[in-house]
Parts: sequence; structure tokens; C-alpha cells
Amino acid sequence: MNIVFAADRGYLQHLAVALASLLAKNSGMNIYIINNDLSADDWKKLNKLSTGKDSKLINAKIDDRQIENLLTNSYFTKAMYYRLFIPEIVKGDKALYLDSDIVVNQPIDDLYNTNISNTYLAAVDNMEIYNHHDLEMEYSAKYFNSGVMLINLEYWRTYNVKKKVIDFISRKREVIRFPDQDGLNSVINGNWLELHPKYNLHGILLFSGHDPVLPIKEAIDNPVIIHYTGSSKPWHYKSYHSYKHLYWKYLRRTPYKYFIPDDFKIRDILKGLIPISIRQYIKRTFCLREN
Repeated sequence: MNIVFAADRGYLQHLAVALASLLAKNSGMNIYIINNDLSADDWKKLNKLSTGKDSKLINAKIDDRQIENLLTNSYFTKAMYYRLFIPEIVKGDKALYLDSDIVVNQPIDDLYNTNISNTYLAAVDNMEIYNHHDLEMEYSAKYFNSGVMLINLEYWRTYNVKKKVIDFISRKREVIRFPDQDGLNSVINGNWLELHPKYNLHGILLFSGHDPVLPIKEAIDNPVIIHYTGSSKPWHYKSYHSYKHLYWKYLRRTPYKYFIPDDFKIRDILKGLIPISIRQYIKRTFCLREN
């Protein structure tokens, strides 16, 4: 299996977690890490994760000057565009791209063996995206989440997907919300195969507020890949994500196991040490005094 991640140093810890979970559940993989800034020391840490495993990590360095003028901000870095380079890096007909903010919860053989010979890619519906006019898409075309994509590399090479996406993002900066994802959906325009949501349990599926239909309920109960989209990430102390514990489970298997969340405060420790009954008593007492 050809598995591909794309990352920069800012997401190195989360990439390590994703790799640890992937390697725990799967074998026989060539795992490409597309990057521009990982150091020799960074790579040494990642390589330790594959020691003794029947898989190979490949340091796929790229020259990212082609995308240096594309839209970026504090949340969307240049690394999000690295997935566009996959057909130039992976020599084969198929590759599975995974974002770095994921945890693999089960074997992915069935996902990888999905037949995509007559389409650009297989992915999971992103839902609740309706700006088809801005993205120059057909109104009937579904919009996919680009965090997990089984890619038909021959299609991407033949139809020059990278150039078309870069051209679209450069031309339509004012309508872009999710740069690489919007660009890919615009270019592919609904010509993709929809996967069961268990292969990319992303935030909209978990937190929509609606009673889930059967496939989504199945995904929530038994996900294959958990994708931590949205602003509340599992490495935040106050995250409310249902599968936060899996991130921390695999974090403990990485060189970053002593990580302390940036939003963790000493008062959180003290609060955890005081029984709820006492906290409630103190709160009631102060409320009475104020009245």
C-alpha cells in the first residue's frame, strides 16, 4: 500500500500520532511524508516509529516554490497544498492520502482495495457545503472532505489536476474557504466515489446536532479513521471530542509523550483535586453572600 502524509514541522507531533496509529493496525506499507522543512533529527524521531514494523517511511522532500503565492494563513499553511504533488512522487496507480490530524482505528485494507479505476478518487462527503456557484461546480455535485482520499494517480496525471487546482485557487481567492479542498472539489466537480463515513469520521459528522442516519451512526460507533477537524483538537486540554482518548493513547507511543497542552493551567489541577460536592458547596456559599 502507498500511504501519503503531507506536513510541516508545526504538525510534527500530530503526524507522529497518526503514524503510530497507522503502524499499530496495518503493515506492508510504503509511507511517504511530503515535506519541505523536516530536519534530520525530526526524521530520526519519525523513523523510530517504524522500527520493527513491516513498512517503510520515505522522506519525500519537495521544492514548494510553485505554491509560494497561494492563499495561506495561520490555520492553512503551505503544507496543505503538498497533497497536489502526490502523483509526481508516488510511482504507481493508486495512493491513499491522509491528513496529519487523524487516528487510524482499524485496518485499512478494505479502503485501499476500493475500485477507483474509473474516477479521480474515493472520499467521504463533507456535507453542509453549498457554495457550488462560487466554486464553479454543478449544483448536483457532492463536495468531499480532502483529509482522506484514495487517489487514482493516473487520472490526476492525465488530467493535470495539480495545475488546474493551483490555477483555480489563484484565480478565485475571494471565494476560497478551505483552499486545497475547494480547489480539488471545483476541478473534480463531483466525479468521485463516495465512501462510507467510517473511513473519515470528521467533525461535521460528529457534531452536526442532528440525529444521525444509519451510515453515520455506524461511523460514529465504529470508525476506521477518525479525523480531528474543526477548532477543538484532541491535543487541547478542554477539547470535547468523543475520540480524544485515542489521540493520547498513541501520543504515549511517540517521542512527544510528555507533551502538555498549551491551554492547561495549574488551576485545572487544583480543580480536579477538589470533589464536586465541595466545589458545589463553595459555589453556593459565595452566591448566598453576594445576595
